[in-house]
Amino acid sequence: MTEKKDLSVMVDDVKFNFRVGAVLEYNGKVAIEKGDEVFGVIPGGRVKALEDVKATLIREIQEEMHFDISKKEMNLQSIIENFFVYKEVKHHELYFVYRIMLDENDEIVNKTKEEFINYDSECNWYDWVEIDKIDDEAILPVELKKIIKEREFKTYIVRDLKDM
Repeated sequence: MTEKKDLSVMVDDVKFNFRVGAVLEYNGKVAIEKGDEVFGVIPGGRVKALEDVKATLIREIQEEMHFDISKKEMNLQSIIENFFVYKEVKHHELYFVYRIMLDENDEIVNKTKEEFINYDSECNWYDWVEIDKIDDEAILPVELKKIIKEREFKTYIVRDLKDM
């Protein structure tokens, strides 16, 4: 059986991505992935062909954090239709964001900075950021700050393209 590919395709000069992310919350803090980029992101990744978004989230968190969320309650909190330019390529992204509440029994909540790495990356790590201080963080898309602070379902259309 061949491995399913990410739903990330070029259509003319636009890259389409289908992504899912997790607001992993514990004790008033959320996990933010940081690295060489000037901005952080929430854990998650691209959906593969014929893969549902919850299965993607389970797979991505396992790959990136070595943490099993399959028994956790996953609540859809937002859908972002995101238009942006990254590395000189126009992107159209459909981004499903879920909130997952963690507790003291989840091993990742006590990881040190040296242990709290992205196992799917050579240089990225996670940091617990206080929700009350999330506005001080450089996070993309910026609507994630509202999503992290608010607890109700919302959809966003974000057009961060200058020539559309």
